[in-house]
Amino acid sequence: MTRHEIDSVETIIVDLPLARLQRFAVKDSRTQSIVLIRTTNKDGITGIGEAVTPAGPWWGGESVETIKFMIDSYLTPTMLNQDPFLLNAILNRMDKVVFGNSFAKAGLEMALLDLQGRISECPLHVLLGGKIRDSLPCAWPLATGEVADEVAEAERMLEKGWHNRFKLKMGALDPEADIARASEIARALAGRCKVRVDPNESWDEVTAKKAIYQLSDVGIEIVEQPLPRESLSGMSRLTSQSSCAIMVDEGVRTLDQMLLCGQIHAADLVSIKIMKHGGILAAQKVANIATASGISLYMGTFLESSIGTAANMQFASTLESLPFGGELCGPNLIADDLAQQPMVYRDNALQLPEGHGIGVDIDEDKLAHYRRDRSTIMHSISA
Repeated sequence: MTRHEIDSVETIIVDLPLARLQRFAVKDSRTQSIVLIRTTNKDGITGIGEAVTPAGPWWGGESVETIKFMIDSYLTPTMLNQDPFLLNAILNRMDKVVFGNSFAKAGLEMALLDLQGRISECPLHVLLGGKIRDSLPCAWPLATGEVADEVAEAERMLEKGWHNRFKLKMGALDPEADIARASEIARALAGRCKVRVDPNESWDEVTAKKAIYQLSDVGIEIVEQPLPRESLSGMSRLTSQSSCAIMVDEGVRTLDQMLLCGQIHAADLVSIKIMKHGGILAAQKVANIATASGISLYMGTFLESSIGTAANMQFASTLESLPFGGELCGPNLIADDLAQQPMVYRDNALQLPEGHGIGVDIDEDKLAHYRRDRSTIMHSISA
């Protein structure tokens, strides 16, 4: 008789090097830190998950340190001795014990879904209703702030056939300099690829109106979250006036926010991220509300390793419409990964991984090399 019940939960902080500087509006980073999560059942089958934030707590309030602490101290006891296939009950129990902490909960849910897939010996997308696509076109972030370097980087990606869509991270420079940078890059790449921009909430409404007009004139196709996340009404005004597609990211994390966004049409697109929504099941609900509201879906990223990227791709493969693709590009930006089976990028698209669960296994030697603390913390029933 099989025993599906969860016997242990393990969390490990891992610091992975980036291939080059990644500049956000408020922070620069040369590393990507993740929390690796492993859930093992009483039969010894292990599911893996990943919780990751973009270079610390500035984006959503969680960091890898707080994620690990909340899982170890509060969330793990809600899971031990539970059947991983009763996922809704486990998630409900988590919500009663811990408010918020969507990144921590998403990482645990990922590990539980991977465990389900490994027990059932099927890919995760089968458990989610089955795939519609086998690949996803993905944008590449241009985020050094140096035009010549960014154009050269885009040229390399085009040559490799990895990415033919590019997104400029903005907000670290003053708006005029950022607009000039984006315009120069768009002109240099014109006719060969699509260019998008992401100011990461750094503009006010007056600045955004002027910037969007200028960016549209040079062919920028998407402007992501130009205003602070609280300003859905301002996003609605920009969306109604803009010839660029306006995308909301930070402004939509919860179902209530997505519902309001749909009611006032605060965006043309919504960036779906399983970390910010609290997991794949919650992301499905957000996606359904968006679709019903006439707002298109886009697969966003927090620069996950191959672990989180594989889970995102399993989910993305089940979505009916992703007209602008996404940006599940983390494995190409991380200089060294933890996966035995690195993600495959071909024909300018991420390919859906094969295998059970999310389709990725851990390289134990690399884990030993990059883990922050060599001592593993294990929580089990016997403990």
